[in-house]
Amino acid sequence: MKNTLVALLISLVTFCANAQIAFVKGYIVNEKGDTVKGEVKINPKKEQSNYDKVFFKDESGTQKNYKPNKVKAYGFDKQHYITMDYEGEPKFYKALVRGEISLYKMMFEVTNMNATSFDGEYFITRKDDKKMTSVKEGKFKKQLQDMMSGASGFANDYDDDKKLNEEKAVEVINSYNNRK
Repeated sequence: MKNTLVALLISLVTFCANAQIAFVKGYIVNEKGDTVKGEVKINPKKEQSNYDKVFFKDESGTQKNYKPNKVKAYGFDKQHYITMDYEGEPKFYKALVRGEISLYKMMFEVTNMNATSFDGEYFITRKDDKKMTSVKEGKFKKQLQDMMSGASGFANDYDDDKKLNEEKAVEVINSYNNRK
């Protein structure tokens, strides 16, 4: 009985430690455009913090917080964040798909009746167009068809819903980008 209790306690501590803040291999792209490898500190319980700042430890062990106005991009575990302008202020956008058509997500804090929550907004753009278009969730399929001119059949694989289906949107855009 005592061994079972000890094993259960060790399992619980291990589980809690794995769900905590941790450093993972990653990179930043500094203001000069140089890629610096090191480790990124992540908090799985607060994904929204990835959109505000990055805590980075370079290979020499130097640790520093970076806001979007100090780095061009950063990434870890196949997740990439790019600095772009949002209403006149630099913000980190999560690059969901990059290619001929790119899809980005940006999260922000919303306060409603003294309750704080986080909401996301999606943006889509073509490689040859510097302008990002805000995704209209109920009209995303139509936006895809417009952007996929000449090959808009790919957009037919996306089932339009009231709410954007991020996984399906990524799949459809990747299919279009990889069509050649």
